[in-house]
This record gives sequence, C-alpha cells and structure tokens, in this order.
Amino acid sequence: MRELIRKILKEEVKDGKVICDGCGWSWDLSDGGDDKYMCHKCGHDNTPKPQSNFHKILERAKANFPKELHGKVDEIGQFIVDYIKDHNFNVKFLNSCRVGFSGVRTKNEVIICSPNSMTTLGDFIYTIFHEIRHEEQIRDLKMSNPLTDYDLEDFEKLSEKYWEMELDADQYAKQMIAKLVMNFKFPMDVSKQNFKLSEYIQNYPSMSKMIRQQLQAIVMSIIQMKKSGEEFTDISDHPMVKNHLDKLEDFI
Repeated sequence: MRELIRKILKEEVKDGKVICDGCGWSWDLSDGGDDKYMCHKCGHDNTPKPQSNFHKILERAKANFPKELHGKVDEIGQFIVDYIKDHNFNVKFLNSCRVGFSGVRTKNEVIICSPNSMTTLGDFIYTIFHEIRHEEQIRDLKMSNPLTDYDLEDFEKLSEKYWEMELDADQYAKQMIAKLVMNFKFPMDVSKQNFKLSEYIQNYPSMSKMIRQQLQAIVMSIIQMKKSGEEFTDISDHPMVKNHLDKLEDFI
C-alpha cells in the first residue's frame, strides 16, 4: 500500500535512475536522450510532477515524525486528497497569515490560510475538515447560510444558527482527526505530539462569546456595505476575504 501511494504522489528518480511508474523498467537518467523521462518500453511519461501546496506541508510535517512513520503520513495525505476529490470540494491555498482567519468557506471555494504557521499537523488537518464541513452543511445538507439567508438585523437568530454550524464543524473535524489516528495506527506518544490541537481549537466550544463578538463586527460591516451600495452576495465579497482572492493558489 505504501509503495502504491508513493507512486501516486510522485514519479520516482533514484540514484540517477528513472524507475517507470507504468511498468517498473528503469534506466540511467543520463541515457534518456531528449526524452529523459519517457519509458521506451511502455511509453509512459515519467516526468516528475511538482509537489502540491498540500504535499509540501506534509513533507515538512514528516520532520517531526520518526522515519518509520513517514509512510503513514503519506497515507493520511492520500486519504485527504481522495476525500476532497471524491466530494468535489474546491480547496484553495492562501499563503498569508494576516487576514484574520485560518480557513473560510466561500460560495466558490474553501480557503486554507497560512498552514505553515499552524502549530501542528493536527491543527492543519482540523482546519481542512472544519471548513469543508461548512461546505457540506450548505451544499449537501442544504443548511441556510447565516450571512446571506438570514435577516442581518436579527442578530440573535443569525448568531444562534452560526454557532450551531460552528459547533457541528468543530466536532466533525475533531472526530476526523481521531479516526485518522486510530485507523492508521499511530503510536500514542507520536499522536500526542503531532496531532495535538492548539489550546484555541481544543477550547473552541467554550469560545461562543468571543466568536459572537467577531461575528457581530462582520455583520455590522456587511450592513454598512449594503447601505453604501456595495454588493454582498457572499463572504467572498467582504474585504477581509475579497482583498486576497487574487492570491489564491491550488491546494492539491
């Protein structure tokens, strides 16, 4: 299984030799002529593919794991990639840490912001599943979007629904991490170190007052936008997000 996942993630060039991903035949890179990576036995193109932003994060995370567990990190990575693709989520990467959010779901994409600044692999995976859960809530479960489908002036009702969805996403993301750790059989000591969640995330269910204050500030700014004639159809129209949309990169 690990060998299969390795082949999926990248074509192999080892010790100056190209090992064909199609048939397993190998040759010296220096003997490849103009088509160094083209297999002359089966015709498969073995040109190395650039790593995605997602896999770059995983590669960096491996430095904190014992070498014998690197294959398991790859397996987790492949599970997440397959989950995103199988559910047709459009996930984007934002390499910036001064936008006020670590992740956000918009009408067009799920954005993961500054994963390099996240404390552990656990925080990174939590953010991914927290935000794609919001996409599931609205796209698949047909829940109303509090910022677009509710009366902005009725903040009590809006905030109650918003917090309900936040708690659901929080629980969902934490359960996914627990399942990954158990299913891939990571040792407990390694899990405590590398999948540990930051104190903020651990205590998120008790943060309702702070989240409510942040939400109220966003709602007030949306009301002002509408009063001034600015268009607001989704959080992607808010300057907090809109000013960074041109900096989005592919995630996987």
